[in-house]
Amino acid sequence: MSTQTAEGGEEYLNSMNFRSLIEWLTAEALLSRPEDPLAFIRTIASEKLALRSSGENYNPEHAMAYIKQCYAEASASADENGRLCLRPKRDNLVTTSGENAANKRAALLEKLIQAFRIITMQLDPFEATNSIIKQTCKILNCERATLFKLDAARHVLNLSVAEGAAEISVPIGKGIAGIVASSGKLINIANAYADPNFDSQYDMQTGYHTRSILCVPVRNGNGNIVGVMQALNRVGNEKDGGFTDMDEEVMTILAAQAGIALQNAQNHKTALQAQKKVTEVLDIVKAMHSDLGINSLIFTVTHRIQTLIDSDRCSLYLLDKNKGELWTLQGEVDIRIPSNMGISGAVAEEGKVINLLNAYDDPRFNKEYDQKLGYKTQTILALPLRGKNHDVIGVLQLLNKTDGVFTSDDEEILGVFLSIAGPILENSSLFLKAKENTDENEMMGRKLQHKPAKAFDPEMNEIKEGEDDGEEE
Repeated sequence: MSTQTAEGGEEYLNSMNFRSLIEWLTAEALLSRPEDPLAFIRTIASEKLALRSSGENYNPEHAMAYIKQCYAEASASADENGRLCLRPKRDNLVTTSGENAANKRAALLEKLIQAFRIITMQLDPFEATNSIIKQTCKILNCERATLFKLDAARHVLNLSVAEGAAEISVPIGKGIAGIVASSGKLINIANAYADPNFDSQYDMQTGYHTRSILCVPVRNGNGNIVGVMQALNRVGNEKDGGFTDMDEEVMTILAAQAGIALQNAQNHKTALQAQKKVTEVLDIVKAMHSDLGINSLIFTVTHRIQTLIDSDRCSLYLLDKNKGELWTLQGEVDIRIPSNMGISGAVAEEGKVINLLNAYDDPRFNKEYDQKLGYKTQTILALPLRGKNHDVIGVLQLLNKTDGVFTSDDEEILGVFLSIAGPILENSSLFLKAKENTDENEMMGRKLQHKPAKAFDPEMNEIKEGEDDGEEE
């Protein structure tokens, strides 16, 4: 067995002309006398590799050519007495080919810096995203690029913007982008259709043909995954048509910059929205102080709150404790629902905020209303409305946030609004009307309970009131 292994090794060394390689390295070392032989070998080997044409493999005949070139250069440097002169130290020497590689890398770095400047100048999230995509296509020399944003609440990736693509959503863990989002690891595929995780459905719908894919996770400043960047169809790589190791490095850098840029843009947008919401809340409060009718007051509050929070629907219910009902007006229609049922009922009874990501997952949600109206309730935010004594006097309910889910910021701004609006509504004609109706019902109940019994007088053909035998208790 050992003889066969030795013979096999000798055959390999002969086939690779390895002895000539060793002779060449030895000659180079003797002529240069490097202080660090390993660094020296790395330098001269890198020089030879850089001289190869794209895709060229090792040729055993090259080793002999290296020796001949080395000896020829040594002979040319001999003095008048034929003595060979030592070469300059070459541990860190870079040849012309190495300089070309360094120049390419420097040019790429310059492009990246320029891209960062363009990206970071955008404070609008959409514009920032659009800049990231355009710069990615330009620097990586690819046909298309896409940026997915993570919707953690719904466990999907939403296509924010793409070069030449339409809006789509990808479940976490599904497809190339979904797998990158769940694993946090880069994926580089030279042949998309040969990969079992590639979903060709989008290609079939659009007529586009995806060949190569480079997909990397996008992280925010805290290192959390907030999205995925994807480049499609590398152009100009004759070797295998796919993305290179350098492309992976560049894409990773771009993704890191994208995460920071998107976070900064979102923070800027959030700050502007918060300022705008405060102003709008004050405007709503001012409108509530004006002498509005019942319908106008409810319409003003619900319509403007719906716009403020960007929800699909908004309802304001007042609590009638004596009847055990929540009631509101829609036009001239008086709508009443039990105060111990549904999401609004739960808020009225418990006095706590309810924020649902999926209404159908909560057993308190009444699906019959959706079925009757043909409506699909997804997200719900319901908050208690309190009066001067902090008692619950009503419920504000919003359905289906337009751009995702109701956030803690939505809860906070509505909480501030309701703390101001509660006492105002409690003293409004709307609430007083409800209280008046309730008081009238209570009084009517007492009168019916304590009114003297009536008897029928056949002569007078009428009902007479009997005498009260005792005092009212």
